[in-house]
Amino acid sequence: MTQLQSTPAARDSLIERWAMACCDHAWPVVLGVTALALLAVAYVATHFSLNSDTEGLLSTKLPYRERAAAFDTLFSPGGDQIVVVIDGKTPELAESGAAALAARLSQRPDLFHAVERPDSGFFAREGLLYLPTAQVQRQMSQLIQAQPFLGPLAEDPSLRGLMTTLSTTLKGVASGQAKLADLQTPIAALAAAMDNVRAGRPAYFSWSGLVSGGAAAPSALRRIVLVTPVLDFSALESGAEPSDFVRKSARQLGLDPGGGVTVRLTGPIPLQDEQFGSIAHGAGLIAAMALGAILLMLWMAVRSPRLMAAILATMLIGLVAAMAFGLLIFQRFNVISVAFIPLFVGLGIDFGIQFSVRFRSEHRPGGEIRAALAATASGMGRSLVLAAAAIAVGFLAFAPTAYLGVSQLGAIAGAGMVLAVALNLTFLPALISLLRPPAGSVGAMEASLERLDGFILSKRRWVLGIAFAAAAASAALLPLLHFDFNPFHLEDTRSEAVSTSIDLMRDPDTSPNSVEAIAPSLAGADALAARARGLPEVSDARTLSSFVPTDQAPKLAAIADASELLGLSLDPIMVDPAPSDAEVVASLKQTSADLTAAQVGHAGPAAVAARRLADDLTWLAQAPPEARARADRALIPGLSTLLTQVRDALQAQPITLQSLPPKLARAWLAPDGRARVSIIPRGDSNDNAVLERFIAAVRKVDPNVTGDPVGILEGGRTIAGAFIEAGVLSFIAITLLLFLVLRRARYVAITMAPIVLTGLLTLGSCVVLGQPLNYANIIALPLLFGIGVAFHIYFVMAWRHGNAHLLQSSLTRAIFFSALATATGFGSLWASHHPGTASMGELLMISLVWTLVSALLFQPALMGAPPASD
Repeated sequence: MTQLQSTPAARDSLIERWAMACCDHAWPVVLGVTALALLAVAYVATHFSLNSDTEGLLSTKLPYRERAAAFDTLFSPGGDQIVVVIDGKTPELAESGAAALAARLSQRPDLFHAVERPDSGFFAREGLLYLPTAQVQRQMSQLIQAQPFLGPLAEDPSLRGLMTTLSTTLKGVASGQAKLADLQTPIAALAAAMDNVRAGRPAYFSWSGLVSGGAAAPSALRRIVLVTPVLDFSALESGAEPSDFVRKSARQLGLDPGGGVTVRLTGPIPLQDEQFGSIAHGAGLIAAMALGAILLMLWMAVRSPRLMAAILATMLIGLVAAMAFGLLIFQRFNVISVAFIPLFVGLGIDFGIQFSVRFRSEHRPGGEIRAALAATASGMGRSLVLAAAAIAVGFLAFAPTAYLGVSQLGAIAGAGMVLAVALNLTFLPALISLLRPPAGSVGAMEASLERLDGFILSKRRWVLGIAFAAAAASAALLPLLHFDFNPFHLEDTRSEAVSTSIDLMRDPDTSPNSVEAIAPSLAGADALAARARGLPEVSDARTLSSFVPTDQAPKLAAIADASELLGLSLDPIMVDPAPSDAEVVASLKQTSADLTAAQVGHAGPAAVAARRLADDLTWLAQAPPEARARADRALIPGLSTLLTQVRDALQAQPITLQSLPPKLARAWLAPDGRARVSIIPRGDSNDNAVLERFIAAVRKVDPNVTGDPVGILEGGRTIAGAFIEAGVLSFIAITLLLFLVLRRARYVAITMAPIVLTGLLTLGSCVVLGQPLNYANIIALPLLFGIGVAFHIYFVMAWRHGNAHLLQSSLTRAIFFSALATATGFGSLWASHHPGTASMGELLMISLVWTLVSALLFQPALMGAPPASD
């Protein structure tokens, strides 16, 4: 392997003298640094805090966030919510489940600031007025027709009452006053339910479906409970405890698929918690894979357990020190700044590998360890310092951006690079001198690298031409690269919160992707809503006036007629006491006999259903009491729910702006007269193109709209802009630093050109592979930039000092295995269950491949023969 040379000036450098002083006083240095590290560990252990509030990651001074804050102050002061979606096999199961769950949650003010049911109370009583007039009249007619059936059941809401009512109706068939076919629907529905009870299967019975004579609409099978949780932002999943209590309460109440009800959680809090939870899921396995890969690459690089231990100890001490610094300055990490940990590990190990591989090549059998360390510090010291300075400057360029999460990350990582290089030139040589690793070969790569080196130098123009052509092709692809601003695309769509949210998006009445506007008055809001409704991208636009139904007079007349006819029968003065089991058995036997008699002489579906139900009732009368209890649970609670809903609906009153509930009115009209407009998108609002067109169209009506879709879109643009801004600043700052140190434009260009090539090839590959940048993988770019800057500085510094054939040197070995350690270690993120984390691993792998290609192929061709003198 080619031995790297150092210039005479470098041999007598301050860095060499410093490293030798550390070696000469190795025990005090090692013990002193270890003591400081223990203090840092104690500080981190007692002060570590993670703020999982993602709202704080972007500056609150951004215009779109100021508009969102102004809207929230006026109309949404409660904060983020958990949206509990209750779906039932029948409307009655959904309603009773939502009522029971809301009541249970309301008992825990320590976990929930507020618990609301937007479809109860006012809307349960006045809901009919929001339906079309024909539909209201049809429903009232159906209720009146069901009065002979519902009236007796209101007096005796039990299995006995149901059997008695059915027997009474069958007597009309026997006397010729009614036809058996007229009873086919209720008899068949009861027979289906009883068949399931008899077979031991879950049995569901819809009373509202029985009254209407048709299947329930999907909206009737769903209820929503909105809860405002007490959040703990010191935990990774800030809403975990309230969410867990919701799920636990649902299980205790029997709200599960076995009971005909599913309870799902979504909304801002569950979505965020699910994201962090999915990242943590399998994190142990991924960390073990990364550690194993890093250890393997370290072994292949240095082939010495003692050197491996020294590298790892240096990296860990630096990591703890950087964590302590971050906590001292910022008091707590956020979910972005905590990513400095893998950044530090990757770059800290690189510094250690560079120093140790060079030491390994300098430490020949029979040679002095001190002399080898002196030669290593002389040859690598300036390169490591310059690389660390350049990387630190690059990271610090993130500090002034509006993306506060990455701003904090840049500050901590920048300081971490200073700590890392200081430890690698202080603690690492001192520890090596104490561990005294034996001299030995690190393995030969000369033969293949010598041929590659010769090929690159002999075909230099071809290599450069291919590189520039690839750069041009990649640059041409850049307009096709896009930033996916939609956080749903970083999630597993099979997860509960995401799949439920997407489900809600399909219904304009429940879609979370509405945008909001503020008008100076209600009249102005109505005018703005009217203009928005005329846009093809808009499904609907609502204001407070939307809650005053149209055509109320004929609807109220139909409701009043039904109330007059049904009021007393549905709300009897006295209700019969609950029957005994013997009374239930007697009623079952009687109704079975009546069904058998009624179907005699009849044919067709009605007779078949009657025979089925008669057989089921005979079995039920003879079965153990538990079977009758199961039948009662399948039929009677839903009846009670329906009767309550009908009683409420028959009390509807005229609605005016003045009669709307104060809480509802306040959510749409501020005390100063300003009014809210909610505009709902048409089409699949989870599609980025649909959402962008929708927001662009609405902004033509009102450029100051706000809401979640606007926040998602503008947040994505802010993040992408922050990285572009930081990238430009980093490039300029590193270029100036290199000019200051290298003093020649040619050397600076040779250092920076491969970095630009790597960036273009990486982004071009993303386009070809269909991998957009997103909130997750864009965080990997600082690590990739730092690694690239370091590798190319190492090469240029060695070349500048007269070293030729660098591919055959220990430097190439160090760079190769450093890149592999980072690639295999952090490329394991690709195996994550979280799509965003997996995309980060994919981008890391792509970029590190191109970093190696650029460093090992393009850079030697670009440099050519070393300069005669510096």
